[in-house]
Amino acid sequence: MKRKILVLAMMAATALAATAQSPIAVRWDMGQNDAKPGYYSSKFVIRNISGKPLEANWMFFFNQFSRALELPATCPVDIKEVSTTYYQVKPNERYTTLAAGDSLVVEMMMKGKFVNLWYAPAGGHVVLDGDTRHPLAVDIKRSELKRVGQWSATTDYPDGPSVYAFNELVNKGTASTNALDILPAPKQVIPNAGGGEVRLPNLVSVKNPPFMLVRKQDFGRVKNYLSQNLPYHSIHVMDDCPYVIETRLDETLSNNPEHYEMEITDSCIVITGVSDIAVLNGAKTLVAALGHSKRNTLPLCKIVDEPDFAYRGFMADIARNFYGLSDLKKLVDLLSLYKINTIQFHFADDEAWRLEIPGLPELTQVASRRGCTLDELKDGYLAQIFDGNGDPNDLSQSANGYLTRGQFIELLRYANARGIKIIPEIDTPGHSRAAIVAMKYRCNKWAESNLKKAQEYMLWDADDKGGYKSVQAYANNVLNPAQEGTYRFLGKVVKELSRMYRAAGLKLDIVHLGGDEVARGCWDNSPAVKALMAKEKMADTHAMMEYYIDRVSKMLIDRGIKIEGWQEVAMGHSDEFNKRVAPRFAGVNAWSTIGSRIEVPYKVANAGYPTILSNVDNFYMDMGYSWHQYEQGLHWGGKVNEFDSWRAEPWNLYGDNAQGKTALTKPENIIGVQAQLWGETLRNFKEVERLIIPKIFGVAERGWNSTPKWSGDGEAMDQARAQYNQNIAAWELPKLSKRGYDFHVAQPGIIVKEGKLLANSQYPQAQVRYTLDGSDPTASSPLWSAPVAVPAGCRLVKARAFYLGRQSVVTYLFR
Repeated sequence: MKRKILVLAMMAATALAATAQSPIAVRWDMGQNDAKPGYYSSKFVIRNISGKPLEANWMFFFNQFSRALELPATCPVDIKEVSTTYYQVKPNERYTTLAAGDSLVVEMMMKGKFVNLWYAPAGGHVVLDGDTRHPLAVDIKRSELKRVGQWSATTDYPDGPSVYAFNELVNKGTASTNALDILPAPKQVIPNAGGGEVRLPNLVSVKNPPFMLVRKQDFGRVKNYLSQNLPYHSIHVMDDCPYVIETRLDETLSNNPEHYEMEITDSCIVITGVSDIAVLNGAKTLVAALGHSKRNTLPLCKIVDEPDFAYRGFMADIARNFYGLSDLKKLVDLLSLYKINTIQFHFADDEAWRLEIPGLPELTQVASRRGCTLDELKDGYLAQIFDGNGDPNDLSQSANGYLTRGQFIELLRYANARGIKIIPEIDTPGHSRAAIVAMKYRCNKWAESNLKKAQEYMLWDADDKGGYKSVQAYANNVLNPAQEGTYRFLGKVVKELSRMYRAAGLKLDIVHLGGDEVARGCWDNSPAVKALMAKEKMADTHAMMEYYIDRVSKMLIDRGIKIEGWQEVAMGHSDEFNKRVAPRFAGVNAWSTIGSRIEVPYKVANAGYPTILSNVDNFYMDMGYSWHQYEQGLHWGGKVNEFDSWRAEPWNLYGDNAQGKTALTKPENIIGVQAQLWGETLRNFKEVERLIIPKIFGVAERGWNSTPKWSGDGEAMDQARAQYNQNIAAWELPKLSKRGYDFHVAQPGIIVKEGKLLANSQYPQAQVRYTLDGSDPTASSPLWSAPVAVPAGCRLVKARAFYLGRQSVVTYLFR
């Protein structure tokens, strides 16, 4: 009831704020990269739309990735980063009253490179008379990025000709007509000796083994899965139908706990598995095959199948930007279709804490809300990060929100019913700013009335002078390992998580503890850390990190819980440490695999840690599909598309460049693959879907079939890649579109040859529409179907692909 009242109050406050209007309109124009060495130029155009003179009583706030900036000496406003990614524009002594309708131009030099649209200012809002509690939203308009040099210049920019050439490669052949050419591909399909096929009727029955034969196995979820998914193919499950899907348990079939066999006959389908999960995999194969079939017709055959990796994961980050229970359920449904069986649930980071923890209400009261503030501890919410409208109470913004305890329990049950395990991640000791701010707020709240309670969860050293920043530019974001409050806090959170799992009918047996990107120098000025290091005879802060890993993993293993972590937790240790601590690990994500770090996964596995390949250049879904200026995503790890995820080779990370690199001596420690979707650029769930689909197909395929048949054969790889692309276009995207998922549409290619415009698409079923006047193509622009004459004076040709109601970014052809 309390939360309902709070939500209603927040909605009322938001509705009231929405009636007021900003006195300014703001446009941002990109200038040029390298306008001076190491800087790019840009400007704000701030126009007074209030209808009256604008005095100096306003402040404008916006977000962008942290950048040092320079302003002209005569600039009438000051700009400073008041919190990470959060900037304040404020009139100074040179400002003069801005007349109604007039504009103020603010020229800026930003350090670094401008990469793409997602590096532009966002989240605008204005404050009048210092009233930060009532910000007024400002929609920052942006001019078109269309000149070379306005975004990161790379040799593989996807302009018209380069995309045209690539589309020619992947558009060969035709989509498979075999209903069992699905993703991920079954290991073995044995056709019936006499051939033949069967068209499944609209009504079928599902017959599970008697309970006494399966005991603790949950065959009920197999029937439920079929009941929920067969209707997408106009097939419904009812009792006593002539055509039966029968499930059986046979633990002697294989040592692989996910091994199943399926026989498709003209009278029934029999799915036999080593476990209920194995049978559920068979049910998923059946649903996938129907999605590739014509009129629900399947070949008579026997399928023998099992995954190569037991761990096939997806990391969902709801901390940086939030999406709620209904969207998370939709994500679970998507992943289950492709036999992804684990979700690493990243609910806490520097930017927010998104899960209710009974007994620690400040974690969500303070750290799940972001808005306009110059004093987080006074106002009781975090400063706005990435985007928003300045209102910490506006639940329509991805900046705000959290899952209740009950919602998380519901999510656990929902995922388990579909064969997916959820592993909670509490990212520590770094990436913990949100928790630290929340606990400082708690400390201040109880400081006068209950000092013991105030200090119970102190995650920081009060005498620490700080002075460090993380790689993402956050200060004071690392838990202090010399504070007992740190361990009480983790113990409390894990205790409450365990209770949630029990309430869902499950056991919490793994907690991911993060461990990545702990800021250099974070403990150098902590007297408490120095004292502990002296007491324990630690040589450096790396030993301090080892102390933290050792202590927390011991605390959890004593509760029957193993830990996971990012690659940093398993690096740089002695053989003695590895031998003692590695058995407490359920998995280590090897993620930073660029350049010389490509050796990290094999080094971690060789050191005895169960290793999950999470390669940034294959499996980071938040990397942009390409270097296009309007493709959503980051690029610190390059670009990642559906072919990059598909081309991963777990047993051959080095390709043809293995000489001198670390050999994998303990292959049994490579336990799986995982996709990561970090949330910096996400603003809604449609964007989640577009960044996942179709990239996730390659992850699913490589998790099930670790060694591609084309490995080592370039020509075979080209053929397989073209077939993969054709199947995506013909089967996977239409299937998911029917289920209501959004997806990314690849760019068209365009060239001018002998004065004629030629165009192609990655998907042969897509339409390509073009313009010759510099405008962006729309669904009503001319449809390209044959060579088109291009006027001699045309300097810019644009094209866009349209498929199943979705559209690509615009392809540019500069002439």
